[in-house]
Amino acid sequence: MGLIRTNTLGIRVDSIGDDGASRLLSDLTDAQRPVLFTFVNPASISAAKRNPRYPHWVDQFDAVLPDGIGMCWAIRLLHRLPAARVSFDSTSLAPEVFQWACRNGLTVALVGGRPGVSQRAADNLREAFPGLRIAAVFDGYGDPATKIGELRRSAPSIVICGMGVGAQERFLLDLAAAGWSGAGFTCGGYLDQLAGGLRYYPAWIDAANLRWAYRLAREPRRLARRYLVDYAYFAALLGRALLSQPQNANRREGPLAEELTTFGAGIDRQVKSLRSPD
Repeated sequence: MGLIRTNTLGIRVDSIGDDGASRLLSDLTDAQRPVLFTFVNPASISAAKRNPRYPHWVDQFDAVLPDGIGMCWAIRLLHRLPAARVSFDSTSLAPEVFQWACRNGLTVALVGGRPGVSQRAADNLREAFPGLRIAAVFDGYGDPATKIGELRRSAPSIVICGMGVGAQERFLLDLAAAGWSGAGFTCGGYLDQLAGGLRYYPAWIDAANLRWAYRLAREPRRLARRYLVDYAYFAALLGRALLSQPQNANRREGPLAEELTTFGAGIDRQVKSLRSPD
């Protein structure tokens, strides 16, 4: 698929160019097996620390794409590779997937959210993409095995799963192992956004890469830990990783050396303060 795998701050994430999203879908046309996509963002680093099984699940996906500008920066700075942001939302990959489904007559299933959320999301998708065939909708609660059995019987071409980090990856892996074949995408909280309409972010917020700030302002109780703690932990690890690279460690002249030394000490203190006991 034109991807380059990297290990970035302890988790797999794939380097992808600016035209990568369209190429991903074109490569799916002749797929004869399940093809699974997931997306990692700065909060995924903390998720991997809390659940050691999560990185193993991520490793089994066909594509692990950088979700969020922070993860893109990390790939560019640490690996000197191209890294376009690819998220499963209305500002990135999702519309291309739905248009692709319409053009090819593919059926779609939505899994996730509170009761009623996926149905409202489906209604908004049908309005935005006339001809889109939504074969099934499920909320994110109850027995996953029951949902997997129903999805095997209805056999949708595309399954979009938003059940939270870890749970959504495990669900798609279990679905593929049960014999379903198609394209599976994790989507985090996208179904909740979609239940309120196709466009969640104002255009200027999207253009300025301030989606995180907008979400935090709209959903402070749910997202405060992610953006104020998990993202700070990510920034601390990234800063320390950058300082440990040879090209930075060997700088000894000018005011930059003193700044890096001071910054490095601050990073160490921040990392230690953000480490959870588990």
